[in-house]
Amino acid sequence: MDQQDIVFEQIRSSGCLSYFLACKKDKVAIVIDPEEAKIEEYLGLAEFFSARLVYALDTHTQADHVSACQMVRESAGVKVAMHCATDAPYVDVKLKDGDTIRCGSIEVRLIHTPGHTQDSTCLLVGERLFTGDTLLIGGCGRTDLPGGDAERQFESLKKLAALGDAIQVFPAHDYRQACSTIGEEKKSNARMLIGVKEEFVRFMTARKPPLPRNFQKAFEENQTPAHGVQRGFGEGI
Repeated sequence: MDQQDIVFEQIRSSGCLSYFLACKKDKVAIVIDPEEAKIEEYLGLAEFFSARLVYALDTHTQADHVSACQMVRESAGVKVAMHCATDAPYVDVKLKDGDTIRCGSIEVRLIHTPGHTQDSTCLLVGERLFTGDTLLIGGCGRTDLPGGDAERQFESLKKLAALGDAIQVFPAHDYRQACSTIGEEKKSNARMLIGVKEEFVRFMTARKPPLPRNFQKAFEENQTPAHGVQRGFGEGI
């Protein structure tokens, strides 16, 4: 897969990030972690690049904003893909660790990285790793919300650390720079520098950040047909 054959767009909505990728040759596209407020932008990008949107993928069940996966599924005939641990009722393709999906020349490999939520995943496309809330730039997702597990988060970060220092990190939330690498995070991310699992678990479980605004509403709506718009506080939710 030649990166020059792929259209890559990062879409920002306050602290939330989503991604649009299209295969130039086959004119098909995917969107990763789509947000309801940006639906018109995803559809506009597909039209601009003369591409048909084929897949929408959420890296995990979001708790700070309403996912656009179901809406693009209904409006554009897109298939929704997530890890099989998800409770979202509108998922068409349920994937397991190591499974891949193809969209033209784009191959997406799912890496199960539980800890932030039980259905948390990272998506590897070439040397780009879409880390959801598992790995943030300078941090990681919180583990005190439903499905969170600090011990599993520690293990997931170690799993990512082994992928290679040149792998580019594209998280679902960004409150600093927009991109990093595994190597940079291994050097400077305080949470990845904790080498002992017990210390990591103590650190994560001792922290009690405030819940996102309207957390319950956003969390429930991302598992039901209901919709709304919600922003989070930036704690990797």
